[in-house]
Amino acid sequence: EGARNVASFNIMMKGLFDHGDISKASSIWELMQESGVVADSTTHGILVHGLCENGYSSNSLHVLKTAEEKGGVLDCFAYSAMANGLCKEGKMDEAASVLNGMVKGGHTPNAHVYNALINGFIGASKVEDAIRLYHEMGKPHCSPTVVTYNTLINGLCKAERFGEAYDLVREMLEKGWQPGVITISILIKVLCLGRKEDTALNLWNQGISKGIKPDVQMHNILIHGLCTAGKTQLALSLYLDMNHFNCAPNLVTHNTLMEGFYIE
Repeated sequence: EGARNVASFNIMMKGLFDHGDISKASSIWELMQESGVVADSTTHGILVHGLCENGYSSNSLHVLKTAEEKGGVLDCFAYSAMANGLCKEGKMDEAASVLNGMVKGGHTPNAHVYNALINGFIGASKVEDAIRLYHEMGKPHCSPTVVTYNTLINGLCKAERFGEAYDLVREMLEKGWQPGVITISILIKVLCLGRKEDTALNLWNQGISKGIKPDVQMHNILIHGLCTAGKTQLALSLYLDMNHFNCAPNLVTHNTLMEGFYIE
């Protein structure tokens, strides 16, 4: 009967949270406590997630901390929801504290938790903290994902740490994963600006070999870099290959090539 009561309360709370009725969901939680029904991990997960999703991260954090202090049953879902909610609001110190509490509670953080924090730290311009978490993920229990890499690479590019970003892109490609077209375009542009068009071309070829489909902007960036370096024949070859990727050249493409041949 107790288990059925817990399940009933959980179902009611979830339904109310899903409809944004925080007041009634909170009343059900209070009634549950008054009735002496012991909350389970699902209860705490529903509460934490529901409050966070509806903009009540402070209340959600209070529920989580109270459960920890009273030895309540918590699972990865509750911690993940809490960390994600705090990161969305830019409350990174609290989010890091939740991660520590999760580990102390004997739970292994999953990629979703790490990715939420890494994205949050990048958004807060705390790149070193993001990198530290990335290295923590390198342990056997939780490997970085495509989301991890793309988030960190974009953050490193924004911080103008292009060497580290380039290393991560190469690491991704070696694993057979695809960085985003925007990400790889940014790196190619930076390499070309630094007169490293050969490295940019190498990165391009690596990306193509792993299945990346370059768009017109990605083509234009490398064509411009090659033309600027006086390598117009390579730029022309790249232009002629655009049809292979079902990518139509635009006015920028043609103007860049014409200017390149004119200067030459």
